[in-house]
Amino acid sequence: MDATAVLSDFASRTRLSDISDEAIAATKRHILDCTGVALAAAVEPAGRIILDVTREQGGNAQASVLGSGLRTSTISAAWANGALAHLLDYDDTGFSHPTACILPAALAMAEATDASGGALVGAVCVGLEVFERLSSSGRQHEAELRRRGFHPTSLYGCSAAAAAAGNIVGLSAAQMAVAIGLAAANAGGLTQHFGTPGKGIHAGNSARAGVTATLLARKDYVADLTGIEGEYGFFSAFHGEGNYTFAKMKDGLGSHWSIVDPGLTVKNYPCCGGILRALDALQALLGENDIRIGDVARLEVDVHPDLLHIVRFHKPTRGFHGKFSIDYALAAMLLDGRVDLDSFSDAYCNAPRMREALDKVQVNAHPEWPNDHASRRKTPVTVTMKDGRTFTRTVEKVLGSPGNPMSRDQLVGKYRGCASRILPKDSLEKSVEILEALETAPKVTDLVKTLTV
Repeated sequence: MDATAVLSDFASRTRLSDISDEAIAATKRHILDCTGVALAAAVEPAGRIILDVTREQGGNAQASVLGSGLRTSTISAAWANGALAHLLDYDDTGFSHPTACILPAALAMAEATDASGGALVGAVCVGLEVFERLSSSGRQHEAELRRRGFHPTSLYGCSAAAAAAGNIVGLSAAQMAVAIGLAAANAGGLTQHFGTPGKGIHAGNSARAGVTATLLARKDYVADLTGIEGEYGFFSAFHGEGNYTFAKMKDGLGSHWSIVDPGLTVKNYPCCGGILRALDALQALLGENDIRIGDVARLEVDVHPDLLHIVRFHKPTRGFHGKFSIDYALAAMLLDGRVDLDSFSDAYCNAPRMREALDKVQVNAHPEWPNDHASRRKTPVTVTMKDGRTFTRTVEKVLGSPGNPMSRDQLVGKYRGCASRILPKDSLEKSVEILEALETAPKVTDLVKTLTV
């Protein structure tokens, strides 16, 4: 199949009016969520470094960096906002982390071209669709990719970002093929950086690649038109022959929207998606039973060994590592009944109470479990009390997932909690108003004004 041509034709011709109301509503929820977590990251030490480096590079004042007064080139703004969006591991998850790659690219291009809010929503939805079509084509090989050290977010995110940015500026199908293929040549990202601020840069690089490729293609830059499926193209290089299929690339494209089905999960906790089920399970046990940490003998979580390639830190001594440590996250929930942005500081991590709590948590790997998707996601939690009582819970559908979505108040509450770290109240509330009706906003710049300080 000519996969590049299929995706390019779709991405070049699809507009907001072609997208279902359900997909538009879902896309807006994820735009709101991603914007909030990027704003929260702007006040972090690593976030300030991202802002400093972007400021030092200069550039024409074409687009804004969220949570700052900085205006810079579209390329630099896309990179900075992408890095911020993924920095805290609080952005959405599902078919990896697409929105943190796609939204920053589309937003920078929309601001630079004075596009409407509706154009932005449509472009982000297009990018999400392209990301999922790429991801699902190689999904049977994803576990092996991760074991080898590749991060799927930054593999598929480059071309998806190009599709979104190119959609904003109206690339032709031929130009879009160039943009998607050129962006794919920037694909990368190593899981070695998980548990550090280095992971956030993966999404920033994807957004930058998408915008750069779009700007080149818009001027009729020439490149190979089979960058996805070619003999030496994206899938051949990263997945290897026999480890991907384009059989469903075109099925329902433009009528079946991936942001609706299978959908994405809005995270309720700022840590790796592989930990979310265990945290929901423990939080439920704490809410239903009189469990006090001093009365707990041990807390056990059962996992598939593949998960430990991702959440690979055990009893970490750095707070950021805790985002990829299932025992650490569970210890934090056991201590405080919550896991939030304050749970991952070095001071919290090394406090005596955390070290004591960590000693109670046991991670049990089960190599005998089937090597299928459902088994790799299972994380049942058991709390054993000193008096011998046990409490067990398994969660299949985490809060924020398509099967258990957050309410409007929960989603906006998360946004307010993130954005209030940097935005004044008036700007914050105005941003909520615009984001919730973004498809009707005459200009994206009206939104951006509320997101900068």
